[in-house]
Amino acid sequence: MKQRSFGCLVFGQCLANAGDVFYIVALISLVYSVTGSTLFVSLVPFTNTLTMFVSGLIAPILLDRFSLKKVLVYSQLIKTLLLMALAVYAMVFIQPATITLLFLLVGLISFFDGWASPARSSMIPRLVPRDQLVKANSLVSITDQSIQLGGWALGGIILSSFGSTGMFWITFSVYMLSTLMMGFIVDRKHANWQEKQGNALRKAMVEGWQIIFKNRALRTIHLLMVFETVASTAWLSAVLYVFIRERLKTGVAWWGYLNTAFFIGMLLAGFVGYRSALIKNRPILTVVTGSGMVCLTTLFFGFNTVPWVALLLIAANGIFDQLKGISLQVILQTTADDRMLPKIYSTQNALVTLVFGLSTVAAGAVSDRFNIIFTFIGASVLLMISFVILLKKKNTLITEQHETTSDVQ
Repeated sequence: MKQRSFGCLVFGQCLANAGDVFYIVALISLVYSVTGSTLFVSLVPFTNTLTMFVSGLIAPILLDRFSLKKVLVYSQLIKTLLLMALAVYAMVFIQPATITLLFLLVGLISFFDGWASPARSSMIPRLVPRDQLVKANSLVSITDQSIQLGGWALGGIILSSFGSTGMFWITFSVYMLSTLMMGFIVDRKHANWQEKQGNALRKAMVEGWQIIFKNRALRTIHLLMVFETVASTAWLSAVLYVFIRERLKTGVAWWGYLNTAFFIGMLLAGFVGYRSALIKNRPILTVVTGSGMVCLTTLFFGFNTVPWVALLLIAANGIFDQLKGISLQVILQTTADDRMLPKIYSTQNALVTLVFGLSTVAAGAVSDRFNIIFTFIGASVLLMISFVILLKKKNTLITEQHETTSDVQ
């Protein structure tokens, strides 16, 4: 039953992720065709980031009162209904004067999407045995990266064939299938969520932050995430575009090649995690090695001017970054109590979303004002700080595994 439920979770989320890619492709095309403005197009990720952050702050209240399955199913169902409204709007009401309504719908879709991610991550250790967590997280990684790798290309084909409106309706169908698949999940471990209805709103919202702050292992993991999230803005598509033109001196086709190489690297890491016992037997070593290699590949990439070497470096970066990410995911899931995981992941999503949103602005400013190489040097410095912190704090990731976090309640 657990394995079947995990399969429903993975396949349902796979469909949801594919729908998300199709939705973004259609949305960007629609916004640009209506407004002809890159400013309005840039407001799409800004709106998504802002509403995802707010959603991450509110998510603990819902996860405190409802089962993870309910949060997953109903958030996806509401997203599906909102997308149907967006498709109808695109068919009937779309014009520059009503563009505010479009962004309102976009914000609402992102808001409800912010509930799904912590619920999914928290549900994985409830649906698979502890000794299968590495394989489970690796499989999730494989499906996620496969969607990212193929979804954008397929989305472009669908867009050229059916247009933005037609693509919205296709996405609606994919979302419906995703909702149905998640409905088949059976979580027999879920607690009696109704017992917590008396919790004050403020307590529910800050509990995840308290858990992370009081647990040394979780505090270390999230400190690493902050530095690495800021550094990850060096790989933004806009930054890579400038790098290709100024450093590699190649055409825009290499923009796609580099992105593809990065996702292939992450996909390969998923297969390594699934087939190899490395992460399961030596998770701390994997995290330390991955952290150091991500720092080095980022630095070498910034100084490199040879296109094919850039492909190898960005692929290697993707491999080590994903291996590290899978290992940290497993460590987090075995460090925290199952009941606390939804709040921890909600807090993590809010934190990462806020840091990434602010960092993108900083990365753009640095890239505009200075040579593009300084963006990668800055990212490498942050990754080096993260690596040093990891070396000093790595023992906390071992000694506090599966330490209960219920003492903050």
